[in-house]
Amino acid sequence: MDDIAKEMSTFQFKEVNSYDTREKRVRETGPTVDESKVYGRREEVKQVLDLLVSNSNVWVIPIVGIGGIGKTTLAQLVYNDQRLDGHFDLKIWVSLYDNFSTKKIVSKILECVTKHRCASSEMIVLQSQLQESVCGKRYLIVLDDVWNDDQDEWDEVRNLLRCRAEGSKIMVTTRSEKVASLMSSSPPYLLEALTKDDCWTLFKQRAFADGEENAFPNLLPIGQQIIDKCKGVPLAAKMLGGLLRFKREEDEWLRVRESDLWNLNVGENRILSVLRLSFDRFPSHLKRCFAYCAIFPRNYRVDKEKLIQQWIAGGLIQLTADDYQNTYEQIGNEYFSDLLKMSFFQAVDRCSATTMEYKIHDLIYDLAKSVAGNEFMLLENCSMQRTCIRSYQTDAISNHLPEARHALVDCDYNSNLIPEALYDAKMLCTLNLLSSGDISEKALRRIVSAFRHLKSLSLAGSGIKTLHRSIGDLIYLRYLDLSNTLLEKLPATIGHLCNLRTLNLSGCGHLIELPGETTKLINLRHLNIKDCERLVHLPAHVGNLDSLQTLPIFIVGYKQENNLHQLMKLQHLRGELKIKRLENGRCSHLQGNFMYNLQLHSLELLWGDENRSKLNDYTSRPIGQSEAESSILLQRLCPNHNIRRLFIKGYAGSNFPGWMSSNLFNNLKELKIVDCKGCESLPLLGQLPALTSLTIQGMDNMAKIDSEFCGTSMRPFPSLNNLSFRDFPVLRIWESADANPAEAFPCLRRLSIINCPLLNTIPWFPSLQHLEVQNCDPLILRSVAEQKTLLTLSIDSFTELPFILKPLSENCSLLRSLTVVSCPKLPSLPNNLGKLTALKSLKIGWCKMLDNLPSQLANLSSLETLEIIECPRLITLPDGIFERLSLLRSLSIENCNALTSLPTGLPQATALERLTIMYCPNLASLPDECENIKSLPEGIQQLSALQHLAIRACPDLEKRCDRGVGEDWQKIAHIPHVYLGTSVLQTRQNTATRASKS
Repeated sequence: MDDIAKEMSTFQFKEVNSYDTREKRVRETGPTVDESKVYGRREEVKQVLDLLVSNSNVWVIPIVGIGGIGKTTLAQLVYNDQRLDGHFDLKIWVSLYDNFSTKKIVSKILECVTKHRCASSEMIVLQSQLQESVCGKRYLIVLDDVWNDDQDEWDEVRNLLRCRAEGSKIMVTTRSEKVASLMSSSPPYLLEALTKDDCWTLFKQRAFADGEENAFPNLLPIGQQIIDKCKGVPLAAKMLGGLLRFKREEDEWLRVRESDLWNLNVGENRILSVLRLSFDRFPSHLKRCFAYCAIFPRNYRVDKEKLIQQWIAGGLIQLTADDYQNTYEQIGNEYFSDLLKMSFFQAVDRCSATTMEYKIHDLIYDLAKSVAGNEFMLLENCSMQRTCIRSYQTDAISNHLPEARHALVDCDYNSNLIPEALYDAKMLCTLNLLSSGDISEKALRRIVSAFRHLKSLSLAGSGIKTLHRSIGDLIYLRYLDLSNTLLEKLPATIGHLCNLRTLNLSGCGHLIELPGETTKLINLRHLNIKDCERLVHLPAHVGNLDSLQTLPIFIVGYKQENNLHQLMKLQHLRGELKIKRLENGRCSHLQGNFMYNLQLHSLELLWGDENRSKLNDYTSRPIGQSEAESSILLQRLCPNHNIRRLFIKGYAGSNFPGWMSSNLFNNLKELKIVDCKGCESLPLLGQLPALTSLTIQGMDNMAKIDSEFCGTSMRPFPSLNNLSFRDFPVLRIWESADANPAEAFPCLRRLSIINCPLLNTIPWFPSLQHLEVQNCDPLILRSVAEQKTLLTLSIDSFTELPFILKPLSENCSLLRSLTVVSCPKLPSLPNNLGKLTALKSLKIGWCKMLDNLPSQLANLSSLETLEIIECPRLITLPDGIFERLSLLRSLSIENCNALTSLPTGLPQATALERLTIMYCPNLASLPDECENIKSLPEGIQQLSALQHLAIRACPDLEKRCDRGVGEDWQKIAHIPHVYLGTSVLQTRQNTATRASKS
C-alpha cells in the first residue's frame, strides 16, 4: 500500500470529484401537462398508446432516454390522452423522484385511489388495502423517474400488483436501460431527440411573446444556431429560451451561442443540474472513466474495445478483492455497460459484423467537459504556429496544460506539432494524436524524450511511414495504437516495451512483418493485426505470448516455430480469429479439440494463398497436404459452441467433420463454406437454431443436396433468413426436407442460386420473398413460379424461358419487383404479365430477340420504375402506356437500336420524375408528334413532377437544350437535374456564364 501511495504521489494521481454540492431540488411530478406548450411527440404518443391498448402480454412498458429528453412529458401526454378514456378502470401516477421502495409505491397507489393519505405505515396493512383497491381491475400505473436497480425490490412490487385484470399496464420512465431490463423482459421504448423544427418552436415559445420574434429578425439566425447546440433535447431548448426571454441585445444572444452550455451562470442553467443527477450517483471509478471521454472531439465515434484498453492503460480500471476471478477487460466491459445503460453512450452504427461504434450525446459531452477539470484535455485544430487553442478557448487553458494527465491533440492535415505548453506536462500518461499528416522522425523523438511516463500513445490514422527506434524508450507504455498507418515494419526496439498490454496494428495494409523481438512482450494482451493482409508470417515462437487475448490473424508456417502448436499455447484468445495457410498445418503434437477453450465469436479457417507472390520460407514448402491430413486437421479445429460466425475456405477433404453437424452450436448465426471442391455432401445444418445466413460456394463435386442437409429436426433451419448457393457445376438435385414442407425454412426470406447450370428444381419455401436465379437449368423456373410469397424476382442468364412467365403471372400476385436480363432467346413477354398489379419495378435487359412488349403492360397500375436496356430488336412501347401508368416515376431506355418512336401520351405521365433516353440512334420522334429528335415537344412542360432528364447521343437535341441559351431550354427549365450528352449534371450555376459567352 505504501508503494501504491508513493506512486500516486509521484504521478500526481487525483480523483475527479463532483462539483460543489448544492441543495437538490425536489422533482416530484404529476400527470398534469399543459399540452399547448408541448411541441412534437405526436408519433411517439401514438406508438406508446398502441403498446398500452394492444392485446399483447407485455405488462411493463419502460420509456428510456437521457435526462431532459422528455420522458415525463411523453408519459403525461399518454396518460391524459382521450383515447384511453374508458379503457382502464384505474389510472395511477406515482412519482419516484428520490427513491424506489415497495412501501412508498404501495402508499402512493393507495393515495391516488382513495384520495386520502394512508393512515397506517405498517406494510401488512398497506398490502391488504392494495389488494382491495386494485384486485380484478384493469389499471394503468405510471412510475415516473425510476432509479433503483434492486431486483428484489422490484420483484416484490410486481408480486403485489399481479392481482389485476387482463390488459393492465405499468408504464415506467427511467434514464437507465439496466433499470428497464430489470422491470420488463420486453425491449424498452427508446425516446429519441425532438426534430429541429419542433425544438425551434419550443425555443421561440420561451424566448419571445406571441409574434414578438418578427420584431427581432437579427436574433432569429442566432437562435437557430443556439438550437443546434440543443441537439433535440427539449429541456435544453426550454431552458435556453427562458434564459433569453427578456434579453434583446445581440451580444447577449451571441454569448449564449459561443459558450459551452455549462459556462452559463449556475442560476440561469437547469440543464446541468438535471443531467448532473445521473453523474452524481456514479461511484468514483465510473466518474473518472466518464471524465476521460472529455479528451475526444465532439461527435467522435468511440470504439468500445479501444476505449476500455485506454482506460486500463491509464490506470482507470480498478480491481477489488472481489474481482480476483475477473480480468481488467471484464471489469472495463462492466464499466462501459453501466455508462451505456445510463444513456451516457449511444450506439451509432455497426462498423463490422462484430463491432459497434458509439458516441456521446452533445449535452452529455458538455457534461464530460465540465467535470474533466485540468486532468483531461482536448486540444483542437492545431496550426503550424504551434497553437492548438481554438479562438474561444482562453489563455487559462494554456496555463493549465502542464497539469494534464490525459490529452488528445486534434491536428490539421499537415501539422504534427504539439503546443509547447503541453511539453511541460512531464507526467502526461495519455497522448492521442489525431492527424492524417506524416509524423516526422524528429517530432516522434521529441515526444518520446518529453513524455517518458507515457502509458498510452495513439498515432492511429496518421501518415507515419517509419517508427523510430526511440519508441523503445517508453518503458512504461501499456497501450500503443498504430492502426491505419503506412508502416511496413516495426523497429526491433519494440521488444523493450515490457509493460505493453495493447499493440494495435489493425488496418496497416503495408505491414509486411513483425520483428522477432515482439515475442519479448510478455505482458501483451492484445496484438491486433486485423486487415494486415500483406503480412506473410508471424514471429517465431509467437506462442510464448501466452497472455494474448486478441490475435485476429494466425498464419501457419511449416516450421515448428510457426506451426499450429504455437496457436495451441494461446489459450486465452477471444473475439475473432482467422487462421491462414492451413495447408501448412501438421496434426502431430496437436491435442484433440485444442481450440475449444478459446472464447471466439468468429472463426475463419483458410487453406491456400490468395497471392502467391507473398510466399516465403516461413509459410510454404513444396509438398502439399493430403486429403486425410486435411480431414484430421479440420476435425481438431472444432471451435467453442458459443461461436457466432464460421467461415471455411479451400478445405481439401471429401467430407466435413462430425462437429459441423452437431446441434450444440446454439449461437451460430452466419456460416460460409467456399471452394471446398472435393466435398461430395453437405453437413447436417438444419438443426442449428440461431443460423440466419448460410452461403455455400464453389462445390465442384457436389451433385446432390439430399434431405439429410436439413438434419433430423422436425422444423429444420428455424431462423435461416438468407441462403445462397453459388458455383455448383454438377449439382442436379435439391431434395425437400423429410419434415412437413410448411415447417422447413419457416423464416427464409432471401434465396440466391447462381451458376448451378444442371439444377432443375428447388423446394417450396413458405415465406420466401426475394429470389435470384442465374445461369441454371431452365426447368428450375417451374418451381420458381410456385413460390407464391415472392416480392422480388431476378431471372438472369437463361438461354430459354419455358412457360415461366405465364404461370408466374398467375401465381405470384404479391410480386413488386421483376428483373429479366441476359435471356437472349426470349421473343416476348406474355400478355397476362398485366395481372401483376402489385408490381412496382420492371427491368428488362440484354434480351436480343425481344421485339415487342405486351399491351397488357399498361395494366400494371402500381408500376413506378420501368427500365429497358439493350434490347436491339425492340421497336416501340405499347400504345396508351403513359396514360394508364399513372404512378410511373422513372423511365429509362438505353441502347435500343431499333427503337423508332415512343407512344403518345407522355405528358399524361404526370408522376414522372426521371426520364433517361440513351444511345437509341434510330429514335426519330418523341410524343406530341415532334418533327424529329432534334427538338422536344411542348407537352414535356406538363411533366411537373419530372426531376431528372437525361438525353445522350443526340447532338442536335443537346444543342437545342443547352442551358439558358438553347431553343428548347424553356421547355425543360423546370427540371432540376438535366444531363445532356454526359453523366455530368448541368448545374444551374453555369447558366449565367454560358449566356454571357454566347
